Amino acid sequence: VDIDWEFPGGGGANDTLGSAQDGDGFVLLMKDLRTALNALSAKTGRTYQLTAAMSGGVEKLSRVNWEAAHPYMDYINLMTYDFYGAW
Repeated sequence: VDIDWEFPGGGGANDTLGSAQDGDGFVLLMKDLRTALNALSAKTGRTYQLTAAMSGGVEKLSRVNWEAAHPYMDYINLMTYDFYGAW
């Protein structure tokens, strides 16, 4: 399962989405998904990975407690495109 989350805390095209609690919610989501995937693995004998694709921007990354989230995750993929441009 790969969670693609580009705008934790908001800042995307829809300014009504996102909140200061997004980082805490992300950790809880990873914990719940890992629990469910481990239970499924016990039933099927298969291994299931849990990953996330996140914005590589410091402002976005700092909204998540990675020390709390990483034990539940197999990989974290940073979206690092578009860092160079006219802006």
